[in-house]
Amino acid sequence: MESTALSTRALDLLLLLRGSEPEGLGRADQVSYQIETAILMGILTEGDRLPTESVLAAELGISPITLRQSLAALRTKGLIETSRGRSGGSVIRGQIELTDTQLQRKLKEASTESLRDLGDLGAAVSSMSARLAASRADAQNVAHLDELVQRHRDAKDARTQRRLDSRFHVAISVAAQSSRLTSASLQLEAELMTLWWGHPEEAGHLEALVEQHEAILDAIRDRDADRAGAAAERHSRTETEYLIAQHLRLTMESDGSA
Repeated sequence: MESTALSTRALDLLLLLRGSEPEGLGRADQVSYQIETAILMGILTEGDRLPTESVLAAELGISPITLRQSLAALRTKGLIETSRGRSGGSVIRGQIELTDTQLQRKLKEASTESLRDLGDLGAAVSSMSARLAASRADAQNVAHLDELVQRHRDAKDARTQRRLDSRFHVAISVAAQSSRLTSASLQLEAELMTLWWGHPEEAGHLEALVEQHEAILDAIRDRDADRAGAAAERHSRTETEYLIAQHLRLTMESDGSA
């Protein structure tokens, strides 16, 4: 598969993921976590070529030595491939997919209160992002949102659908032209990507999400901030209630088998 230079949008999002990593990691591990999270969320995809080590290190605010340590860890995991020479560099060569077992365990271990709190934050970020996007989004932003809505609607598997839903939330914050909201949205979605699990037969839930995406996009396109904010909050609340329902289902199934 041929490699392609990393887009400015993808690099900007990668940089905004700083701060999403767990506490206690060294700087090299923090950078590895940022890149892994970007791969998990679909911000970085197979074939994407990272900037040169000197450029990427400068963008991330780290030394080239620290970056090389991060890249070495990613190569060990099979996520990147590095070649040397004038046309060399590191290229994304793997996709991170959490197993159902990993997702179920993480979701079951979460508390209803923590999920509700996460949902409250998501509703606040989504609503304000959509309101601002309705006022600030340019034609390119709207076209990108429309592309994500269509790709989400046409996606055939749950993992791809979830990844595209996550990118839709982040793209709204980008359209709001607020780096702080985008950073908050990225960190929120990064956490949700490690929790999101559901039964594949929940087709009605997917249809509801598709309709809600379209409602948010229509409001942004119409420059209706109030309608965009309300639609985004409703969408976020729907996702939170679904996540809590799956958490309770897993808990009850576990209790019943004990």
